[in-house]
Amino acid sequence: MFKFYILLLNKKMTYEEILKFGEIQYLKGRLDELYKEYVPSGISTNNRIVDSRISKYEEKLRNTDEISFYLYMTEKKNIFFSKEKNKKQIKDLLTEVIDHIDDNKLFNKIKNQIEKY
Repeated sequence: MFKFYILLLNKKMTYEEILKFGEIQYLKGRLDELYKEYVPSGISTNNRIVDSRISKYEEKLRNTDEISFYLYMTEKKNIFFSKEKNKKQIKDLLTEVIDHIDDNKLFNKIKNQIEKY
């Protein structure tokens, strides 16, 4: 949103540009919300509905502004790779400390957490 105000100060945006910018922000927000609900490994009907809605909003974003679409998709990929990297680091750390745990309850919790990664 801050970028929007800077654009207004530096350049007088036309009404169409303001509408386009607002639509891009709306579509990106909707996609973020839909991705929160989406579980790729699930096979439920709800998952297929969410998947089709994601496709619909991705296509709308692409049709509205192709550069914004590709930037959004790059951002999603970067977030995914960052999360995977962090999961690996946490798993490695837990694997390293598990041998030094004397408490059985804590040991089992850490072991279960390692298996989730």
